[in-house]
Amino acid sequence: MISEELRSIPTGTPGVYCMFDLDGEPAYAGRSSKLRSRLRQHFIRQDSSVVSYGRLDIWDISFVDWWSTEETNRAEEKLLAEYRPYLNFDADVGASSAETEISVDDPDGTLELVTKDELEFRADPYNRSKQKLEHLLRMLDKIKLAGHSDDTKQTVFEHQRILYQNVVEFLDVEPPQNNTNLTEWND
Repeated sequence: MISEELRSIPTGTPGVYCMFDLDGEPAYAGRSSKLRSRLRQHFIRQDSSVVSYGRLDIWDISFVDWWSTEETNRAEEKLLAEYRPYLNFDADVGASSAETEISVDDPDGTLELVTKDELEFRADPYNRSKQKLEHLLRMLDKIKLAGHSDDTKQTVFEHQRILYQNVVEFLDVEPPQNNTNLTEWND
């Protein structure tokens, strides 16, 4: 299905994209001089740096909006400022002063990555919790074997936050009032 969807993007097209999670929240935005190839790296080959280092758990992604543009830097700035994707924490995001021809509300295309049935399955709090826990365990193994950077630490904390939300929803409980934000912990 994804391979077929990717064919809608002309070969060699420069552009920007924003990935949305199972709840329709902006998860990650990026740019590329070859948009179709970059998205293939993320979703088919799974060898892009954000996937291979664990920042992006592609199981969480429901759809991707994309825009073709030669002005990839300014267009990406605009996407980051408008959407504030939660996995672009290393980007310097401020109010966008970037003038570009893309309209955030009118993408050139949308890649639907999962069917309605698959979205329903993935969005189930039990399935989401299990998947997120497995993703975190894989990340911890990588950190133990290869070390970690500040970006990797932040990635683990972001996925921990998502796991926490999923488990709270699965258990159908109110989160404790004294919830410690793990991103505030120091070495």
